[in-house]
Amino acid sequence: MKIALVFDCSGTLVRVKRIIKEVDSQKFLCDNQTVDIVDEKKGRALIIIKENINLMELNPEIPIADLLSRTEWGISYCNPPIIKENILKDRKTKLKELQDPVSILDRFEIGTDYGYAVIVDTIKGKIEYTITTGGCIFPEVPETIKKLKEMKIKVFVASGDSKHAVEKLSELIGVNKKYIMPEAHQNLKKELIVNLKKEGYKVIMVGDASNDVPAMLESDLSVITLQNGNVSKKALDVADIKIENIREIINVVEEFKKIEQNKK
Repeated sequence: MKIALVFDCSGTLVRVKRIIKEVDSQKFLCDNQTVDIVDEKKGRALIIIKENINLMELNPEIPIADLLSRTEWGISYCNPPIIKENILKDRKTKLKELQDPVSILDRFEIGTDYGYAVIVDTIKGKIEYTITTGGCIFPEVPETIKKLKEMKIKVFVASGDSKHAVEKLSELIGVNKKYIMPEAHQNLKKELIVNLKKEGYKVIMVGDASNDVPAMLESDLSVITLQNGNVSKKALDVADIKIENIREIINVVEEFKKIEQNKK
């Protein structure tokens, strides 16, 4: 029996510190799920900056739209209907709004590269939130990945994070770059599960956010990790199994194998 295990990244393999600034109110939100904010309103899109840049070296008075127009970006998550041509329409929201969350994140001990994103109301063409994220790999992750590979489990990482960030993570935890899917929105994660099942794998999906839900529903077994301390209610509701620490996935896989073998 072939088993594949697909991990989300942020909140699942990495303890995330996420600073979100609401542009209109100028308030900061700490550790909220960005996908949950997107789900609150139709027409919102979570836009990630794909390139590894030093944001603090740039002029704070340039519009964020100008930065996006000269860097590579993508829609990581959305709440349709989306009007793509309005994503770069906002000329009022300046880069300072994105640099402010960076200044707060700098106060914490961060082990990964920073990630930058904005949430845009694509119907009005307005940037509503700016986001900076960083984190540290949960200490149990490298050994957990090693044990899974020793058990002949095919390990994948499918994440909405940038290619640069996911590639760096894969090196640190021992996952071959052939088996990573960066910049993966919810439908791409689901497609990965579908394709693995077509190849004859029994698939376990491990995540913690609402953008993991379609993949969790498609998988043979869905697992939610509570280790980061902040999970999506949608993911919590659909998960077959809840674990407190990522190392518990070893026992989950062993039990899953027993159950599947007894079905034969």
